[in-house]
Amino acid sequence: MNQQEFWRELQQLIYQSRELSETTQAQSEKLLQIQDSPSLPTQLIIETVCNGAVYFNERSHLNFPSIIPHISLSGNQQVALEMALSNSPIALISGTAATGKTRIANNLAHAAINHSHRVLILTHHTASLTAYYNLTTYPFLLSQTQNYQQWIINQLRSQNFAQPQMDYLPLHLLPDVELARLRTSAKLEKWLPIIQNNLHQQLIELLKSEFPHLSQSRLQLLAYRLKQLESLLEQQLKLSQIYNHLSEKALAEIANQMMESSQIPILATVAEFMQTENCYFWESNFDLIIVDEAHSLNWIELIILSGLCQKLVLLGEEIPTYYRKNRNINSFFTRFPQCFQWLKQHLLPTYVYQLKEQFRIHLEIAEIVYPCISKDWVQTRYWNINDPLPQTTQRLVWHDVHHGNVEQQIINFIQSLQNLNSEIIQKIGIITFSLENRNYLKNNLTIENNKTFIGTIEEWYGNEKEIIIVNCAVTPENMTIENINTALTRGKDYLFLFGDYDLWKTYKSPIQSLLNQPGLYKERLVLI
Repeated sequence: MNQQEFWRELQQLIYQSRELSETTQAQSEKLLQIQDSPSLPTQLIIETVCNGAVYFNERSHLNFPSIIPHISLSGNQQVALEMALSNSPIALISGTAATGKTRIANNLAHAAINHSHRVLILTHHTASLTAYYNLTTYPFLLSQTQNYQQWIINQLRSQNFAQPQMDYLPLHLLPDVELARLRTSAKLEKWLPIIQNNLHQQLIELLKSEFPHLSQSRLQLLAYRLKQLESLLEQQLKLSQIYNHLSEKALAEIANQMMESSQIPILATVAEFMQTENCYFWESNFDLIIVDEAHSLNWIELIILSGLCQKLVLLGEEIPTYYRKNRNINSFFTRFPQCFQWLKQHLLPTYVYQLKEQFRIHLEIAEIVYPCISKDWVQTRYWNINDPLPQTTQRLVWHDVHHGNVEQQIINFIQSLQNLNSEIIQKIGIITFSLENRNYLKNNLTIENNKTFIGTIEEWYGNEKEIIIVNCAVTPENMTIENINTALTRGKDYLFLFGDYDLWKTYKSPIQSLLNQPGLYKERLVLI
């Protein structure tokens, strides 16, 4: 295949299975623009497809310095982050569930924002975006219906101006825990006049009621510091009051300045970003595009995204694929539809890194689950071993339940856990594979169980709990391998699966492999 054939087949791919629409027309026009002026990531992809693995001497200009991750990483994850921070056009990071892909992406986005790079963060599932909501600046969510300016104003009010930073001290003073207790806005309003209108000795006596646990000498030191910092405390209180009484016009001006900043990352699912109403973003030149769950990308999405940035970072799982062997199919993109998997196999090792350590799942669960969902060896490093269910000796259990009785057995099981420990409920999560099963459990669990998070598998991407209950009351043929892999890796300390053992054992999937594992503990439950 030469480059002309590459672009011709890609244009044909757009119209193969879709009706002519504004979206297909916009995608076609964008591909023509990228073809005329391809970015470095696009050039690397095309060269690899047309000529085999190549190495590019030309580099991007991100020039990240050495950074300290704000979310702790293992040595394995740190190497992947350094690849993502490099000036290479593409970094492809592969790893099965719980190997730290989202932690790496979060650190990368944090570093890019701090160095004023324009960042786009995309995922396949909406729930996965929640991992990026707490970045250092307010992300622009394409899915939000609220006006972005008003959303920033609301965030400023609730997160910043409601609690302005008031813990700074002169450099020559060490931190003082007791002093910090008086530096909230409410307490300063009460205590500042007292500090200003009383002498040192009088202030000591007044502080005794607020700090009865302190010794006399400690009270003397605290009173001395309060008198010494009187002017600073007055300025802090004034600042707090100004923040709380900013006019609408002032808030709007601050919001406008933030919207113009290159440090505002854009968050969206790939499907949202590819919609016609958002195609004005396709004219942007992003410094960095991060795609989490990149194994779900198709070739059109990949090439469009590659053409919008200096650096493209793809993070995803190796989902088994079965390429078509029909020799009459001449299109490269039809024969190899999984672009992430194809790039992982054909890019030079300098652009690809495989994560092979996991930290989320307890060793006893991981030893049984990972051989079923990953063909690669995954090392388990589980340091924080929790034991919220000391009465349960097994951490992975298949509860063999008749197909029509699964929900009731789950309800009974949760009730039995609550009777043993009332605080355990908030550590439990329930995964269902249908809205009907989710709604049934929500409607039939008691009010005391409302701290239990119940969600469909799509709502569990990017989430985890200490104790996971999987509702397998569905027809196995409706399951995807990706959904099963996700369900088996959400539980940190315990994993309980409820379903018809014989039914699932006949279905060719990771569940079938799991049910054949000799280490799997099975309990037969019957309704009496």
